[in-house]
Amino acid sequence: MTGALFAVLFVATGLYAWQGFSLRRRTVERLAVMMESTASDEPRGEPRKAIPSFPVRHRYVPPVVAVAAALLLSLVVGLPLDVSAAAGALFGVMTHLAEEYHGEQQTALIESQLATAIYLMVGSLRAGASLLSAFDSALEEVGAPLRPYFQEVAGRIRLGDDPRAAVSDLQVHVPLETFRLFATSLAIHWEVGGSLATTLSTVGRTVRDRIELARRVRAQSVEAHASVGVVLLITYVLGFLMWRTNPDRLNVFLASSIGTMVVAGVIAMQAVGLIWMSRLNKTAF
Repeated sequence: MTGALFAVLFVATGLYAWQGFSLRRRTVERLAVMMESTASDEPRGEPRKAIPSFPVRHRYVPPVVAVAAALLLSLVVGLPLDVSAAAGALFGVMTHLAEEYHGEQQTALIESQLATAIYLMVGSLRAGASLLSAFDSALEEVGAPLRPYFQEVAGRIRLGDDPRAAVSDLQVHVPLETFRLFATSLAIHWEVGGSLATTLSTVGRTVRDRIELARRVRAQSVEAHASVGVVLLITYVLGFLMWRTNPDRLNVFLASSIGTMVVAGVIAMQAVGLIWMSRLNKTAF
């Protein structure tokens, strides 16, 4: 009964996560179509080069790891079904957190490169260079992962594509608030004109302020992450010490239905706690 309950809970969580991912993907696709149709009404004969969106996320990896770990623990190790399901969910949550951490690191890297590129462009524009020359000067200094997206924008403008469409596609390929601000500023400049150097200077200062705030938030959350990791580690260390001290009694407890239910519940609560802590440490600004 408990194993079936954990299995249903695991499947429901996977379906909920997949539904959210599909909704976000459809929203981004519709936004891209709307922005492309409003940016330029001229027909395009040749399809433009497609570049992947950033950051590249691997949403399918945590469910695969969870299912694989549950099957391995149940079929190979021989653990009860409910314990295997709970442990698989815990492994899936940990993989999801690791994947999110990698995505956050990539996001922080490309936002730092954007801030640097904006200040390079501002220096070139104040020296009298054109916008394409400012893009080229920024391309000489920045590297991956920002370089391919700037190359795409500069190349499309140089080949005669509508600058508003090229800039609007940048915020579709990189759906971050900083890139939306940067692309919107350039699009407005092409519409109404004005001093682009002053506008980009303000945008660069805003981007750097956001990066600084994000770094402070991450630094403050390190203590919470460390405390959660220590609590999880202590749980398994205490279990190992209890097994070394009195293995017979612990084996009898784990062999009973109540024991397996308690162990599965503890592991499942650990998975829920990790998700809860990750949501509490997230910021939206």
